Amino acid sequence: MDKHFLGLDGLRGLAAYMVVVHHSILKGTDIGGLSVFLFFVLSGFLITGILVRLRGKIEAGRTTIPRALGDFWLQRALRIFPAYYVWLAVFLPIDWYWYDGQTLAHIGWYLLYVQNFLIAFVTHGWGDFTHTWSLAVEQQYYVFFAPLVLIVATAWHRRFFLAAIVASLATITALMLAGFEMVTLYPTPSTGFVFMGVGALLAVTPRESLRPFGNPIPVVAALALVVLLALYPVAERNHVARVPYVFLVIGSAASLGLIMAAVLGRPDAAAVSVLEMSPFRYLGRISYALYIIHLPVALWVEDFGGLARWQALTGIPADWIHFVVVSAVSIGLAHLSYDWVEKPFLDLKARLKDRAGARTEPS
Repeated sequence: MDKHFLGLDGLRGLAAYMVVVHHSILKGTDIGGLSVFLFFVLSGFLITGILVRLRGKIEAGRTTIPRALGDFWLQRALRIFPAYYVWLAVFLPIDWYWYDGQTLAHIGWYLLYVQNFLIAFVTHGWGDFTHTWSLAVEQQYYVFFAPLVLIVATAWHRRFFLAAIVASLATITALMLAGFEMVTLYPTPSTGFVFMGVGALLAVTPRESLRPFGNPIPVVAALALVVLLALYPVAERNHVARVPYVFLVIGSAASLGLIMAAVLGRPDAAAVSVLEMSPFRYLGRISYALYIIHLPVALWVEDFGGLARWQALTGIPADWIHFVVVSAVSIGLAHLSYDWVEKPFLDLKARLKDRAGARTEPS
């Protein structure tokens, strides 16, 4: 059975909502990018924890690598595929009618979960469904790293994850030196794998070892660095600072990893209690669909929602109207998605997990 960690559902919900905020009212910052990176850390922690426990069952002779890998991939498919493909199908007619079929023209990339490579090396641009590049990176982690985690002995996991982080940073550096721009560096797997590797390291670190990270000084330092990184695009646009991308990744991974370590190491902290409050946990529950849905909604409302007219009628700034409408519509649709699309498959996933667990128990 998967473990429950206090604060992580709320942290996921907060990250999802900050992406909505970024695409509606804080477009000039990098709060959305940092939130996506936090998703990667969370996913790396949770998914690697599952894989490490499966590796333990393999070493105990309770299952085999092919069976464990097949069960893992089936569980992830039931969690990830239904909402993704349903909402892709819903938004394709919108894309065709209002956006000249920019997504439809590249539908094969989206169906195969390789749209991050499409953005990085083919189109070099963003569109109405390109935010799902991060979901593609996660799928690539499941495909390429999951077998390795199940093959590598538990005693070597920490060194394996460190090596993966170093290799990913080296790849980013090589791409930079080859002259590739941010639009390529950002969606390539190497960036996501750095953050997922940080989450993986946290997954194999004893919880008691993480407790010092929950002290005020490291937490305040991490939050201050996150604020600086979020405002970095403003500084770059105004020619105040220009930092090589690989150092931005290192700083982001360090600060977000420290925040995760603080939440994991101090589950009794007041901040964790806040994250456990029902609004944050609710956003965490619907976060997957909220992330998929929000950008097409945000673009449509901005382009065709008559924001200037509503501003003239109400006196409320258009950005705030945009933010409120996008938040309300996206959360409402995500709620429906969770109840009607995701939950039936989550229930099936739970039944199959129980069956798989029973199969691996010694007779």
